[in-house]
Amino acid sequence: MKKIILLTFVLGLTAATATAGNFGLRGGYTIDPDQFHIGGHYNVGQIFEPIRLVPNVEIGFGDNHTFWALNADFIWDIPESAFSVGAEIGMNIVSHDGNSNSDLGLSILGDYRFTEQWFGEVKLGLADSPDVKLTAGYNF
Repeated sequence: MKKIILLTFVLGLTAATATAGNFGLRGGYTIDPDQFHIGGHYNVGQIFEPIRLVPNVEIGFGDNHTFWALNADFIWDIPESAFSVGAEIGMNIVSHDGNSNSDLGLSILGDYRFTEQWFGEVKLGLADSPDVKLTAGYNF
């Protein structure tokens, strides 16, 4: 299963040609573990109607851990609205005192697009993911 997620992530990064707004940066705060995170994303676009794929990579610092996340977000943009909802599946790698552990994580998400560039996002962890992740992001 870990290989499938990694393959989905890599294919997502290479499946579509780059256009304005596809790449972006993100950062924010997570709860349990209590960390600040930074990362980047790539909006592949619709993989099937009406769902779009947004793979992303994040690294979290704090709470005596380093948290790497390789995620695939599947997002539905609510018609005629700035809101979106979706689900995330990802490979989470946690390092602590020279030891590391990897798990397959699952979250649900909601986001709001303030402009075409700026967005805010909330993720709620369902399995082997941070309990809450609050993120702000910018699309180029």
